[in-house]
Amino acid sequence: MTAKFIVALAAFYHLMATVAAMMAIFHFARVLRGEESSHPVWRYVFNWGEAHLWISGAILIGVGIYLNGLSEYLNNPKLWTKVSLVLLWGLNSWGIRKTIQTASALRRKLMFGISAGSLLYGSFLGVAKPLAYGVLAFPWFLAGFLATIAACTYGVSRLFPPSSTATV
Repeated sequence: MTAKFIVALAAFYHLMATVAAMMAIFHFARVLRGEESSHPVWRYVFNWGEAHLWISGAILIGVGIYLNGLSEYLNNPKLWTKVSLVLLWGLNSWGIRKTIQTASALRRKLMFGISAGSLLYGSFLGVAKPLAYGVLAFPWFLAGFLATIAACTYGVSRLFPPSSTATV
């Protein structure tokens, strides 16, 4: 009973961290469109959201292993999709921090699409409990993730005209 209560609290914590990360992405969009200038508080919110997504995710995994056992918990294609998603998102976030000032408009759009797609698909996986443990194979989950990134990147290309030269 206590472990399930911890799962509920960690899931809410994870949700709040996701909201913070999504807020930062929408701010990033406004900056890229030239509607708002970069502001240090948003960088702090983005870093906070990202750090707390890692912490809350680790808590959820730890409690999941405790409740289900290591082998059963790790035998979940949805979990491995989420791990893949988090690794790509983490590398992309690092790339944003390192290259956003010098990145081409095309690269910025791709980085934005990866961030938005990762957060959206990660949120979907978080609420898609019925799809866990063998309902879908890993390649199908991964295909959904790649399709989400493609759709988000396409959406970004429609939001930001080619002449967009705003800096972050």
